[in-house]
Amino acid sequence: MIKLFGKFSDYLTKAYATIGLVMLIVIAIAGVVQVVTRYVLGQAVVGSEELSRYCFIWLGFTGSVVCVHNWSNAQVSILNDALPGKAKTVHSIILNILVFVCAAVLFWQGIKCVRITGKQTSSLLKISLSYVYLAIPVGAFGMMVVSLQRILYLISGRKLPEMEVKE
Repeated sequence: MIKLFGKFSDYLTKAYATIGLVMLIVIAIAGVVQVVTRYVLGQAVVGSEELSRYCFIWLGFTGSVVCVHNWSNAQVSILNDALPGKAKTVHSIILNILVFVCAAVLFWQGIKCVRITGKQTSSLLKISLSYVYLAIPVGAFGMMVVSLQRILYLISGRKLPEMEVKE
């Protein structure tokens, strides 16, 4: 069961990383188009800045899932480094539970935000802002799944993804 959930979580993380990569590519292309059209043609493309901003929001939330998966989020490790074996594991479980709880709150509030913005449209692209704010619950869901995977791995004594040697 834990192994199957771990595979699901790993697959989900790869999907989030792929979405983030696509968003990064769109941001780069939109930036180049914006600069070229503004300085070469003298007229900027309408909506490219807004598109970049919305892709950046999605990049942030999809990237946060990858950060939680790799446990590369910002942290003060002085306490964790000073703890012995079992205490370090308990500390890691507590931290992952806190990440899960925060992500669950973010998920719930993100759904509320999507509902509220359902009838609002962006100024230039004229898309529903609920598509933009959907990044919040989507990213929070991924963080919940990954932190749950980490909790299950820690409780069962398995190695966490960032501890495995990748060749």
